[in-house]
Amino acid sequence: MAQPTPEIRDEAMALIERLRSGLLDDSEISEVVVRLHKLLPDPHFMGYTIDHVPDLSDAEIIDRAFLYRPIIL
Repeated sequence: MAQPTPEIRDEAMALIERLRSGLLDDSEISEVVVRLHKLLPDPHFMGYTIDHVPDLSDAEIIDRAFLYRPIIL
């Protein structure tokens, strides 16, 4: 998968930062997650956005999401 454009990377970083801030209500969380699903190729990005130990930085999350390759049978 190609690397994200600077605009996509910046938007995804801002959204992940908002998501991790803990300041969003449920509807805002839903909006952010839906948008991130459209921006990031890895469908499992939430697992290492919130639950990953050790914590990954916002940039590391985006890098990891763009390393994702679907299994082609």
